[in-house]
Amino acid sequence: HLMATIICPRFRPQMSTVRPGVMQMQAFDQAGADKVVVENVTPALTADDIHVQVLDIKKSAEKLVDLIGADVVVSVGRGISADPEKGIKLAEELAEALGGVVGASRAVTDEGWLSADHQVGQTGKTVHPRIYVALGISGAIQHVAGMQDSENIIAINKNENAPIFDVATYGIVGDLYKVVPELIKEIKAAKA
Repeated sequence: HLMATIICPRFRPQMSTVRPGVMQMQAFDQAGADKVVVENVTPALTADDIHVQVLDIKKSAEKLVDLIGADVVVSVGRGISADPEKGIKLAEELAEALGGVVGASRAVTDEGWLSADHQVGQTGKTVHPRIYVALGISGAIQHVAGMQDSENIIAINKNENAPIFDVATYGIVGDLYKVVPELIKEIKAAKA
């Protein structure tokens, strides 16, 4: 899970980086919280100390996907390339039926089929959902690094030798465009 090496041979502080979702959240520790000392500091700055002038602030409201906090993630990979719109629509329908969100492999975000906030993997987000569904994802190590700790991994892929089946709890060898509509139908029937 290492992303960068930061070398500070002569200066302090030393630092390291960790991607979001790599470590599990620890339980709240009241004793530790009680040891924290808050010191209020009032900075004494003059106009001469400030060398930057803010000319304008532009905010764009963008709805980002909460992959890290999701219980269910339905991700799509290069296997949707035959019809990306239909593949993403199926993933959205399956995610909705399961109460989850849509994720993607790097191949999908590189093609521009989904935005980067959907990306799961070494260069994306690390997720630990209860259920992870991989649709048309081969299982490259960079992707697996971001989802292998999911409780249940369901993989659907036409290639029976795809590496994703090595980490999957359940595997379905088949065309996702045929399998997923049946899954959605059965999930909706079970809920009814």
